Amino acid sequence: MARSNNRLFLGLSTTVAAVAVAGFAFAAGLAPKVDTSQPTNVIYPKASQAKGEEGTVYLKVYVTPAGRATRVAVFKSSGFDDLDDAAVETAANWHYVPAVRDGDTTSDWATVKVVYQLPGGSR
Repeated sequence: MARSNNRLFLGLSTTVAAVAVAGFAFAAGLAPKVDTSQPTNVIYPKASQAKGEEGTVYLKVYVTPAGRATRVAVFKSSGFDDLDDAAVETAANWHYVPAVRDGDTTSDWATVKVVYQLPGGSR
């Protein structure tokens, strides 16, 4: 675990999943996804943990051919602003496997799911 300012990075109490997105990328190639071979530490705000906040955030992430996120937006909220903001910050710093279309990497949108769960939590 690494601490940074008022946030705690936890790999064990959070889950990251790339969610299949139906659309053009699937029809013509491969959609972008989180590169799980790289670190995918998730920021879980300490204040949220203290309040017992848990939830799932769905994000839309625009991934470049280099595997970098250039835009990240909340697609479906967890119901908690701090968790949503932390998920956006987290996903913006991950590395992604870019979309492939006709054998070439290209920019495209990915949907990413970030689950915040306290140890022994209800989810």
